[in-house]
Formats: sequence, C-alpha cells, structure tokens
Amino acid sequence: MLKLSNAVEIADWELDITQIRAQGAGGQNVNKVASAVHLRFDILHSSLPPFYKERLMSLNDQRISKDGILIIKAQSFRTLELNKEDALKRLKDSSSRR
Repeated sequence: MLKLSNAVEIADWELDITQIRAQGAGGQNVNKVASAVHLRFDILHSSLPPFYKERLMSLNDQRISKDGILIIKAQSFRTLELNKEDALKRLKDSSSRR
C-alpha cells in the first residue's frame, strides 16, 4: 500500500510492477539480470478521489498517456528492490505536484 496523504492510499492491487532488463552500461550482469522495473498505474480507473485524478491528468507529463495510464521506468539502481522503491517514490511525488 502506498500512502499519499493521511487520508489517501493506493492499494497494491492497483499497481502493476513488472521486472525488466536495465539498459545501458552495467558490467557483466547487464544482459542477464532484470533489475529495472516498469510501474503502471491506471489513474482514471483507480480508487483515488476525483481531486487527485484531476490533478494528475492535468500535469504536462509525458509519462501519462491520454488514456490515463502513468508509466514509470526505474533503473537507476543495481537492485530490483531499490528500483521498485524509486518507482513508488516517484509515483508519490507525481501525485503531490501541482
């Protein structure tokens, strides 16, 4: 569960997190280990209050499709766990932007 504020949370079932292979330089394991993640979140069909949905959809953000799907790719770290945490943090940061 991702807590956005005291009253608003996103349930785990609303988040689609997929392991992918990281791109770019990475040493011996670059083509063997799926340590990056794609986080997909369907804004329009989520349980978020209308205020949050409207705010997210009004952002001029390339990561949000016209259908309301937010896709975050996280590959900054060498481990899956850290990349997953990074993706969730970026989702939380997106929801608090104005």
